[in-house]
Parts: sequence; structure tokens; C-alpha cells
Amino acid sequence: MSRGRGVVQRAIIEAFAAEPGRRFTVGELAELAYPGRPIEKHHMDAVRRALISVEQTTGLARSRVGVSGRRGWQYRIGLDDA
Repeated sequence: MSRGRGVVQRAIIEAFAAEPGRRFTVGELAELAYPGRPIEKHHMDAVRRALISVEQTTGLARSRVGVSGRRGWQYRIGLDDA
């Protein structure tokens, strides 16, 4: 039996509920999920794992997008019809 969503999953869902049209990078979501902590690789990995499970249940669509020479993820609420 599932114990429900974890802290990181809830932080991701809250971020998109607050700003549904915004694009977030994994680093930005990690900062929201772990406020006041220095973000390390294991934090980023936890956010990536949480995104995979949240994506399947909430309908978030992800795609890679280049931002000033770095890679980030663009998330949109809902799935594209096209």
C-alpha cells in the first residue's frame, strides 16, 4: 500500500500549481524541494526520480530545452493533443 506522495513530489506539484505556465529546471525544483540547503547531486537525482512518477499521474509533459548554453527541462501541465 502506498503511503502517498513524498516531500519532493508534493513540492513539485505545488510549484506547478502556483505557476502553471512557468518552465522550471531540475535545479530550480530542487531549491524549492530543499529550501535553505546547498543543492548537491543526490538532491537533483531525487527531483528527477520524483518528476518521473509525478509526470505519469498529473499529466505533466517534459521536454528538453536549451537555456543560454545549459540544458534544462520545460514542463507543461497537461499533454499535447498534437
